[in-house]
Amino acid sequence: MSGVNLFSGNAFSVADSKGRFVLPLDMRKMVKAASGGDNRLCIDLLEKHRCAKGFGTSHKAEMEDEIVKNAEAARNRGEAYDADTARELAFSSLEELNFDDGGRFFPPADIKEFCGIDDAIMFLGVGRFIQMWKPEAYLEYPAAREVIKARVVKFLAEREAVGK
Repeated sequence: MSGVNLFSGNAFSVADSKGRFVLPLDMRKMVKAASGGDNRLCIDLLEKHRCAKGFGTSHKAEMEDEIVKNAEAARNRGEAYDADTARELAFSSLEELNFDDGGRFFPPADIKEFCGIDDAIMFLGVGRFIQMWKPEAYLEYPAAREVIKARVVKFLAEREAVGK
């Protein structure tokens, strides 16, 4: 797995007056590097968690390589594998977004709606991609780390104290 960008850490972003969010600096640098130096963020749904996931454009090639590898492994086992359906599931709802040099970007409205994101996003680096959560939703996530939940609670309390 050498040469693969692995995201870690967590951060919050509150929408600006135009509805843009800011990709955290360390994550932004990695996304840009993984997008050939371009300010391009791929974003898609992570349906099982009701959050979004993001990554650089080079990860799309890794996704295709994985499909090809799975097809070959199935063929070697004498099993059927529907690579077309695998590609449909992997790529059909994926969107590429531009972000400016300050990391500001507009998440697609349908992804925001699916995830319940309104005016704040929690970014969570989870290896090969970044998860983007409505902060309150992360508190309900069964596998949530307690230390991260505590940060979410603190973030929400601070926002409440200043009137959002």
